Amino acid sequence: MRHEEAIFRRMEELLRQGIHSEETDPVLRLYLWDVPTVSLGRSQKPEVALAPRWERWSADPASDPDGPGAVVIRPTGGRAVWHEDELTYSVIFPLAHPIFHGGSRSPEEVFGTWLLESAERAGVRGLTIERGILGRDPLGVGAAPCFASTSRHELKWYGEKWVGSARRLGQYALIQHGAIRLGPAGDKLQKWLAGIETRDDRPWGELPSAERLAEALEGGMRELLRTVSTVDRA
Repeated sequence: MRHEEAIFRRMEELLRQGIHSEETDPVLRLYLWDVPTVSLGRSQKPEVALAPRWERWSADPASDPDGPGAVVIRPTGGRAVWHEDELTYSVIFPLAHPIFHGGSRSPEEVFGTWLLESAERAGVRGLTIERGILGRDPLGVGAAPCFASTSRHELKWYGEKWVGSARRLGQYALIQHGAIRLGPAGDKLQKWLAGIETRDDRPWGELPSAERLAEALEGGMRELLRTVSTVDRA
């Protein structure tokens, strides 16, 4: 995630100076994780967000076999996410990009529609975009982990949250991350922190491979940008 932070900061710096170059073009990254990892929003403190486990885990991760392999801080906001058995996306855009139509289309709408249409093109069924309700932390000490709540234009799959996203707005650019679940492993966060077992009987075997989904997302973004470019020139 350091890559996104560096790209975002560089884009902000150039746009602040009024410079437009390849470094201010939109950027899409799609990737997997080497080990199960917990990411925290940039304003979260691990000793608070991961309070029941943090002291022991940070002292000796190997002593906690139920814990993640790593804990990182995202350049975006949002809540804790357990990254495993998923495809992660990030998009970095100038705020003045015509894809937002001068502010008439929100990033939630643009990226939510892109995710929905691309996933359906990859063969995913049972998807909806719904306005969600923020949940509470099962421990009662703060906001819920990412996949325990849903916000605007986030995708649900068979009635449950499927993509967890977080965004950061700069003065000239934005960055948005999202975890697209390909299996139930993301529920390990609540089990690790609070001992809460969750039952998820959704048909995970119906989902496409990470490679197929990544191809659809890349193709969907290229098509979206090409359409916007054509309309802008007209």
